[in-house]
Amino acid sequence: MALAITTLNGAITQNQTQIALTAFTNPSTGGISAKTIVVVDGESMLVTDASLSPVLQVVRGYNSPSASLPTLPAFQHNTLAKVVYGLTSDFTQSVGNPGGAQVYSYGANATITNPVLDATIYIDKATAAALTLTDPAKDQFNTVKFISRTDAAHTITYATGFYGSTTGSDVATFPATLGAVFTIVAQNGQWCPVATADDGVTIA
Repeated sequence: MALAITTLNGAITQNQTQIALTAFTNPSTGGISAKTIVVVDGESMLVTDASLSPVLQVVRGYNSPSASLPTLPAFQHNTLAKVVYGLTSDFTQSVGNPGGAQVYSYGANATITNPVLDATIYIDKATAAALTLTDPAKDQFNTVKFISRTDAAHTITYATGFYGSTTGSDVATFPATLGAVFTIVAQNGQWCPVATADDGVTIA
């Protein structure tokens, strides 16, 4: 089978071993079955039972050494997170050891759990998402990139203010454009924007 893409139908917690997909090809026609690999936000999972369609029984963190498994919230995934599935031989990237930045996705309004490592956060809500950021720890120096996967004017509210002004720079607004990007970096206990103008995100 070739790689296919769908989304999560409902959020999953770190230790949850059943996941629901919005759609997938029936196993009888070469789709998901036991031994299929499912990748959600960079986490690989091995399907052990697909008989309860559209619910799958999975082994979490497949092929990842336990010592290197991301801690919470990296293994929590939100509803509408993108899901790629296929056989091990279908993947061009190493399954179970994605490396690089952590990956998260948000398909609903939420307070973003503070990422402590470099991260990419996808925004999947079809209409404008209202996301909220909290301050990073003072010893954080990581970079976080937000990418819109829908053409909605998402907002990220940060009470401290991206430029230190609690009322004049506390909301970043995305253009209603698929692929808009907003990048921030943690410095001295607050989030500072790295790039805004080129991507059409405004701060006010």
